Amino acid sequence: MSALESLIWTILGYASMPVIFLFGFIATAVVACVMLDLMGYDARE
Repeated sequence: MSALESLIWTILGYASMPVIFLFGFIATAVVACVMLDLMGYDARE
């Protein structure tokens, strides 16, 4: 593997970690909101 390929894979590897955590957090929040909505809970002020 050339130095350029190694650099590209390193950048992709380090960039993928925060993206996975961020989308995991967003997906969990969306699923939780949908489930709460389906169960009839609403925001109380």
